[in-house]
Formats: sequence, structure tokens, C-alpha cells
Amino acid sequence: MKLKYKISQPTNLDGKIIIDTIIAKLEHNKYRILSVGYDSVNFDESPWKLMWNFQAVRRLEGGRFEVDILGKDTSVSLKYYINLLPQLFVIAALTIGLVANGEYYAPIFFFLFYFVAIMIQTVTLKEVATELLTKITGEIS
Repeated sequence: MKLKYKISQPTNLDGKIIIDTIIAKLEHNKYRILSVGYDSVNFDESPWKLMWNFQAVRRLEGGRFEVDILGKDTSVSLKYYINLLPQLFVIAALTIGLVANGEYYAPIFFFLFYFVAIMIQTVTLKEVATELLTKITGEIS
């Protein structure tokens, strides 16, 4: 299960320069570039990359940059996603284990804990995505 988000910012430069800047920023931040098109760049996080726990919270799991050129106006958008599958597996395993042992109210506590953690992760990743997009459009504006 993935939650998908989209943010965008305007700029006034050529699409090729924007694509080159996006590639440079993604390589600098050590993201894996999946494909590069005339007006888009797809990227993700390597699933086998080792990192500290506090670094993992501030990493986008993947996304797509799109450059939309309409006359003299250019807009750069970032579509990124948050994968909730690991958290759902943990909640399901805890619920099954606790209910099997006769604990019927404890899963509510864990569900609330993970709900708050997912909300914090969502806000943090939105800030990371906005910062990345601002750096890209700020360097070329």
C-alpha cells in the first residue's frame, strides 16, 4: 500500500538544464536513477542500501520528477510515495500475537502508536521532498 503525493514549483529555464540538475541532485543524494526521459526522471531508494536509522526517516522511497513546459512557463513537479506495507505487517503480526494471548485492548495502543508514527513520517517526507525540489529550482533560477 502506497500513499502518493505531488508537489510542484515554477521556474523559467530550459527543460534540459532542469533535467541535468535533477540528475545531479539525485546522484549527490545517492538515489538510484531508474530512467531519464525528455521531460521526466524516475528514481528510487536502493532496497539493499545500509544506513543509520535516523537517515532512513529522511529518505524518499522513490518518485518521479516531471518537467512541464507551457510556452515561457515551466513547472517542475515531484511525485513521490510512502510505502506503508512494512508498518501494516508489524501491526498485523502484533495484533495476531496479542489477540491469540487474550489481549484485546493492546492492539488499539499499537495501532494508535503506528498511526502517529506514520503521520510524523508523512510530514517529514513532505519537508524532505519540498527541500529537494526547492534546491533543484533554486539552483537553476
